[in-house]
Amino acid sequence: MKQSVGAFELSTIHDEQFETASETFLEKPMGLWYAAVEDDPLTSGPGSRVYATGKVGTVQGEDGRRRRMAFIGDEAWCAACGSMGFITYGTTGLRVQRRLLDRMNGGRRQAVGDDIVLCKCPTPPRIIANYGRNWKILDNGDDASRKAVPSAPGLTYDEQFVLRDAETRQPLRNVRYQIFSTSRLLAEGTTDTNGCTQRINTDNAEKIRLLVAADL
Repeated sequence: MKQSVGAFELSTIHDEQFETASETFLEKPMGLWYAAVEDDPLTSGPGSRVYATGKVGTVQGEDGRRRRMAFIGDEAWCAACGSMGFITYGTTGLRVQRRLLDRMNGGRRQAVGDDIVLCKCPTPPRIIANYGRNWKILDNGDDASRKAVPSAPGLTYDEQFVLRDAETRQPLRNVRYQIFSTSRLLAEGTTDTNGCTQRINTDNAEKIRLLVAADL
């Protein structure tokens, strides 16, 4: 007997293998960066904010809300000059290969705190990573850092899905699911009390397909 599931909302939980203890933005130690996500403010003042586009992963902020990750080329609104600008590389010391690669949307790289926004301001404002601090990138640029944090080809991709009712946003418990890559079945089971699937680990970035009860 098939289990019927209505409209649902799908989000993801990421777990980078090089996460470290949480720090505040202003006290960020050298070699540590935080993900930029939608709604992050800019140094250009109140009203400035980051926008995110596409089907991308989300990061849960300290306020409990999940926000989409921002990538190079996404837009941000600058309240100081009253214009939209494009996010580009701006921080120093972080090697490009440490940034998440978005293969699903043209191979763009992840944006992080201190990246700049090319708006109409004579001096580009920078992103203040307020809401994505649960996603951390460590890169000290030395041999010890390279041992502790493998370069991109050696990363383990770790993903978990959360199913929620599209209207009530309540987690969908005990829903049967199957998760496929392009070539094989990766996992199957039922969601837990929080609506979560089991974690999926792959050695490379892959397209993932999730089937829920009504599709099985």
